Amino acid sequence: MHPSGTIGWAIVGCGRVTDRRLAPVFARIDDATLVALCSRDLAKARSYAQRHRALRVYDSLDGLLADGGVDVVYIATPNALHVDGAIRCLAGGKHVLVDKPMATDAAAAQRMIEAAQKSGRLLGVMQQQRFHPANVHLIRLHDEGELGKLLFLRVHVGIWYPPAENWRGRPEMSGGGVVIDLGPHALDLMMQVAGDIRRVEAQTRNLQFAGPVEDFCGVRLEFAGGTLGLLELSYCSHEYGGRIEAYGSEATFLADGSMQQADTYGTWFRRGSEAGQMSREVGATDCYQAAIEDFTDAVIHRGDPAISMWDGLRVMQVIDAIYASARSGKPVDVAQPLTSDVKGQPPSAGGV
Repeated sequence: MHPSGTIGWAIVGCGRVTDRRLAPVFARIDDATLVALCSRDLAKARSYAQRHRALRVYDSLDGLLADGGVDVVYIATPNALHVDGAIRCLAGGKHVLVDKPMATDAAAAQRMIEAAQKSGRLLGVMQQQRFHPANVHLIRLHDEGELGKLLFLRVHVGIWYPPAENWRGRPEMSGGGVVIDLGPHALDLMMQVAGDIRRVEAQTRNLQFAGPVEDFCGVRLEFAGGTLGLLELSYCSHEYGGRIEAYGSEATFLADGSMQQADTYGTWFRRGSEAGQMSREVGATDCYQAAIEDFTDAVIHRGDPAISMWDGLRVMQVIDAIYASARSGKPVDVAQPLTSDVKGQPPSAGGV
């Protein structure tokens, strides 16, 4: 723990998300301190540390794991490096919050869970859009029965992302394109609302950008409770924010702009024949900050984070099935959850 009594955090990986989204939030959190940054590029780590007031920098995990002031490590490296980094940090006695996707496939995610259970440390996944007010609103409406029986759920997430000379365009480092990059946030939310996904039928394409990773995916989903779903993911969409449509037997909820950290968002709710209007709001909630605060609170109180390692595993199981369906051209059943719990979250494996 940091000498101030706050939870000490370190970030492994000095990319754009670390600089723009992650590191800045620690200046606004009372119970967490950014203790260290770790990068193979030590000069970049030092530059980031100066900008974000991190106390120490490392160019390898060896030094970081020996730092007694670090309680939690955030893994912000390329996707293929998540599993080894997380397992080493867990074995070194650190709690771990890993950037989405949890891993490049479900088997790697399972190895991470086993390492967390063995170490007795927390493992969570950064699905920050779960904390967006519009998405929280949708989950509450469903949980309180305001929508009635959920019939159909549609989510679209898109950005304009031409190929670039970075790891995201290299399948051996990224694990794929839009499915593994944009899909986790959508799938996590969809399963929070509609329960486990049992079958998928997917198509992936390169509609705009040629390259080794897909720039578009369309998926038909069947949920265990009978809800049907559509998911559309795109690197060739001239928009940002994403859309959600939830149609129930009693009411309809729409959200525009809540699947990414957009400047504004809108929601629309209509019950029966009641008239509804889109309500526009400023996107003032920093979802990254909310996620860091949630994980910090879980460490302090020895509880479970809102987005658990089991949530991350379920997302990876669905992603594996989506890619398998796209390759075969046929529907694919998703691996069964580890428990009968509708949201795929086994009971806590014990305190940390």
